[in-house]
Amino acid sequence: MSIWILQHFLNPAYFWPGVALIAAPIIIHLIHRLRYRTVRFAAMEFLLASEQRNRRRVMFEQLLLLLLRILLILLLVALIGRMVLDPEELSLFQGAKAHHVVILDDTASMQDRLADGTAFDAAKTVLQKVVAEGARRPGTQKLSVILMSRPEESMSGLSERDIDPTLLTELADRLPLIECTHQSHDPAQAIVAALDRLGEDRGAVRQVHVVSDFRSRDWLDNKSATSALQDLAGADVGINLVRCVGDIHDNLSLTDLTGSVEIAAAGVPVTFHASIANRGTRETKDVRAQLLLDGQRLPRTLDFGTIPPGETLSRRFEVVFDTPKLHRLQVQLGEDAFIPDDARYLAVNVPVENPVLIIDGSPAAEQALYLADALAADKSVTGLAPAIHPPDDLRKLPLDRFHLIYLVNVPEFAPDAIDALQKYVRGGGGLVWFLGPAVNAVSYNATLFGDTGLFPIQLAKAPSQLQRPGGGHQPDIVIGNNPVFAVFQGEENPFIDAVFVNRTFPPDREVAEGDRMLPEVDVLATLSDSRPLILEHRLGAGRIVTCLTSAGPVETDGEVWTNWANGPGRVSFVVVQLELARHVARRDRALPSQTVGEPIVERLNRAFYREDVEITAPDDQVTRLKAASDESTEDASPDEEAVTETVPMLVTRYRETDLPGIYAVTRYTQDQTAEQTLIAFNVPAEEGELELANEENLRRQLGNIEVEIQAPGEFNWIRSDSPGSEIRWLLIVALCLIGICEQLLAYRLSYH
Repeated sequence: MSIWILQHFLNPAYFWPGVALIAAPIIIHLIHRLRYRTVRFAAMEFLLASEQRNRRRVMFEQLLLLLLRILLILLLVALIGRMVLDPEELSLFQGAKAHHVVILDDTASMQDRLADGTAFDAAKTVLQKVVAEGARRPGTQKLSVILMSRPEESMSGLSERDIDPTLLTELADRLPLIECTHQSHDPAQAIVAALDRLGEDRGAVRQVHVVSDFRSRDWLDNKSATSALQDLAGADVGINLVRCVGDIHDNLSLTDLTGSVEIAAAGVPVTFHASIANRGTRETKDVRAQLLLDGQRLPRTLDFGTIPPGETLSRRFEVVFDTPKLHRLQVQLGEDAFIPDDARYLAVNVPVENPVLIIDGSPAAEQALYLADALAADKSVTGLAPAIHPPDDLRKLPLDRFHLIYLVNVPEFAPDAIDALQKYVRGGGGLVWFLGPAVNAVSYNATLFGDTGLFPIQLAKAPSQLQRPGGGHQPDIVIGNNPVFAVFQGEENPFIDAVFVNRTFPPDREVAEGDRMLPEVDVLATLSDSRPLILEHRLGAGRIVTCLTSAGPVETDGEVWTNWANGPGRVSFVVVQLELARHVARRDRALPSQTVGEPIVERLNRAFYREDVEITAPDDQVTRLKAASDESTEDASPDEEAVTETVPMLVTRYRETDLPGIYAVTRYTQDQTAEQTLIAFNVPAEEGELELANEENLRRQLGNIEVEIQAPGEFNWIRSDSPGSEIRWLLIVALCLIGICEQLLAYRLSYH
């Protein structure tokens, strides 16, 4: 009953006292009936007969008079309490006891620039007008504000606050300080949070106002958001969708920046790719992007030419890093209506050189020499530094310091060497196999294939010759579409065509076809008789590429296995090995790239590092943190979890990563030596998709959910008039008419 009163009266405090006044005419009526004492006299019979004839009429008139007097009291209560016939009229700041939850969309797309500011500025204007209107009737409205970036908590100091002039003044000071984020968030989470805020508030009109740009990618086909709105409607919560943007703007977005940074080295050209998407409805001409290295503009631009609407173009470029250190690379577009996606960042760790380990089981390591020559004929050009070792050194060398390992013609492996290789690859290392006459196929099948996961295929017991089909020349190597062979793809491949492969290890045909290979093995190249030649598979975080022939021109029974490394097709051998090194080299040495808003988590081994950590943001603001003992290992790798069993780990988390750019993380060893790394943070590429969901599409998406949708820039829905004024004059007129009727009837029934 109390909810009904709150919904229908602007001054509900007068309701119950007014109801109590209804007893007054009833009591007067009863007293009036009891104040006469019956006295019989001579003409009593005549009077009794007359009363019998008029009793019903008099009783009806008396009851009618009583009802008129009760109605007068009710009309007075309705007038003083400011009754409203339709409670829906009270849903938008009309003075009724109401709780309003305002969801402010502060995702990156709200930084879209409008004629007089940004979409987020328009959203803050809506909030200010809401509070200004509620402050005109203090004590009747409550306000909670939820930011879409932090739905689990209301804005500081704006949870269930009474709307009054004090709040209006406070908000005027705080609104300019609220900034839009560069992040992407699902509106469903904020809507669910709004329902949680209102869940226990049953004593008021409840209303949720979603103030957003309503981009198609956020709202259309978003089942979780639709379900959350259905839950709101099912809980009798009013839903008001307030649009801040009316028109879509043309927008160019830098969507990607990647590079072959795994083998970057000082003085060596590193290849990068940048992609730009045209998010608008018109083609954009003469699109150019600037390159910045360590904050300094490079003397070249990327020319993308004309980009049709809805299309994405990529450009390849090279950068030479002169010095071995941590570098910051940035690609920058000219500013348009949406600034956050006009830049893309990448952090690059450039060493002096990248060590490569070549293990060769051949006599005098003659095959390894061909690989070393291909990888580093000139270290200043490739940045690779191969080191040749015998198989026994696998048990002695620290494998983690190598970017890549080649295993060439190794007869067999000791168990501890297999364990070391497994750990290396699972941790992100790259491994390349080349076979040869020394390989013990039975040992490979027993120790490397299967659970160890180091070798992708079961080999036949002995190598076999390639059976070339008669008639016409067909290349021995048939390449696939892998990037390793991208330079040779096409109708004519003169370098590959000049290569012959006489001997390889074929798959073991004594094993069922489905059991010959590990799952998810990709065939990168085959022989002309369709036998696999080059295979790729993954183990943990690392890649393994296997070539089933030799790396050099080794002979068996007077026949050369292949002339790939020293024949007319030698150029293709060099190119493939360099591309293979880029493709397989360990990626855990590449500096991380994250999305804005993700935390920086630093895990420190207490035995080597101090607890002090410094974070330098892109705006050069330095934050000093203290790492604390880690009570959980949910973010740890398996190797780190093993370490924590004996050495306690320290962990620190830095969450203020909304600003896009390069963050520097500095940690200190126990001897106070500073170690720094860089992390690139970029705006989510999808935030540049500015297509709007119009009202028709929104209503189709929401189905039968009752919502109000407000047009951009319209504020009529924040009414300034009182809904009670619509019936106030009706109440006054009715009060006068019924008062006159009551007086006339009272005069008729009175003694005079």
